[in-house]
Amino acid sequence: MKTKLTNLAKGVLSERVPEAKYPSLMQQLEEARKEWLNAQNYYNNVSDTDLVDYAAYLIQASEKKYNYLLKRARHEGLEYSPFN
Repeated sequence: MKTKLTNLAKGVLSERVPEAKYPSLMQQLEEARKEWLNAQNYYNNVSDTDLVDYAAYLIQASEKKYNYLLKRARHEGLEYSPFN
């Protein structure tokens, strides 16, 4: 019984787990910039007071995400311009 469990564990542990595919930093930056612009657009088009508060928080969150990714890109020596 112990041998069967050991063999089973070895088989499970030896299987390759596929690597997760994440978007590149440049793709993440562009997506974050679009999210920020969309949040600003949403804020400009909403009228309900509760939704205005939500839109303001959405702008702040997306701006912080974009700034974080910009800092990361600078730290890694990447040059990014949304106007390319």
